[in-house]
Amino acid sequence: MDDKHSNHKFEVVQTECVPLQDTIAPPDLIGRLLKKYVIISKIDEGSFGAIFLAKKLTTEKITIDRNFDYSSIPEDELDKYKVVKAESNFTEGGCGLKMEVEVLTNIHILFPDTEQFVKIDKPNRRNMYSYVFMTLLGRSLKDLASDAPGGQFSISTWSRVAIQGLFAVKQLHETGYVHRDLKPANLVLGHKNDFKRCRFVHLIDFGLSRKFINIVNGVKCYRKSRKYVDFRGTEFYCSKSMHFDMEQHRIDDMWGLIFTLMEMYKRLPWSFVEKSEIEAKKKSTKLIEILNLLPIELSEPLTNLNTIERESRPNYEEIYDPYDWEAIVNPKSPSMDKFNCMLEEFKKDRLDDLIIPKNDNNQRNSQRSTKESVPLEANVSVYYEP
Repeated sequence: MDDKHSNHKFEVVQTECVPLQDTIAPPDLIGRLLKKYVIISKIDEGSFGAIFLAKKLTTEKITIDRNFDYSSIPEDELDKYKVVKAESNFTEGGCGLKMEVEVLTNIHILFPDTEQFVKIDKPNRRNMYSYVFMTLLGRSLKDLASDAPGGQFSISTWSRVAIQGLFAVKQLHETGYVHRDLKPANLVLGHKNDFKRCRFVHLIDFGLSRKFINIVNGVKCYRKSRKYVDFRGTEFYCSKSMHFDMEQHRIDDMWGLIFTLMEMYKRLPWSFVEKSEIEAKKKSTKLIEILNLLPIELSEPLTNLNTIERESRPNYEEIYDPYDWEAIVNPKSPSMDKFNCMLEEFKKDRLDDLIIPKNDNNQRNSQRSTKESVPLEANVSVYYEP
């Protein structure tokens, strides 16, 4: 049963009625009342979860409209709206919202002033689904790139996006998690009328994230890797190691970010390959093919990234390179000047006391892989040949 608020009298106008699905499919909550918010439209949907737009319950008429354009919400109305992320409680491996809440909660504890992550409310659970309220954002880099000429940003815009994306990934890692699904759809700008967030790139969607740190007797230890892992992420953007069923590390997130940025700069080496051939192409791609599709300034940093041990800290500060930033469009927006001189921030290592075990394999997961997997001990390299 949904929340009841007998003290409120309100009118809801529905353009269509969609019943709640009591299956493993994403719950359809349009028209429902949750914690003094009415679900008025669906923003996006995946295999097991969906994202909805909710409006705060008042005495005014609320219209339920699946095609509502949330980008048109004016600045003085934004505080009435929130995003609701909902997921079935019967997904394989458990509801991903648990990890989403855990990651965002810990990020805001460590970085209370971060601009690159949404704020999140306490999660709620129903019999068939769970849901949580989050900050309403704007368009993703995937959507913005699709509107850009040739699907690519200008070098100045690309540079700003790259720096902010890199900083967000670094903050996530320093909180002790790897994302495991870096892609353009998961990098999102603030709502265009939210002057505090509109110029910041936000990293979202932590349902596939994994904690890589364990605290043992007050000591931070690198969590032991499983021998095999099931595929996680998006084939087009994931690192090479995922195609060998290997545990994902910070290095793998870095390659996922690089591939995400490459697509918005020029293209990927496998951009025009048939879907069935992407994995083979990624395994055979040489480092020089990647470097040739990126600014020359990144050649040395990425060559060095390619040599770092997989469990080790990525060379964030070397990849970072300052660029000139555009003039502020909205005078009320926070200054972006800080991104001009963040070298010292990128050099900081909040996990400098992290203990990495010498033997990073364990046998717990050796029988779980559903396809033929390549053991870590085999003669397989996840590094790119020069």
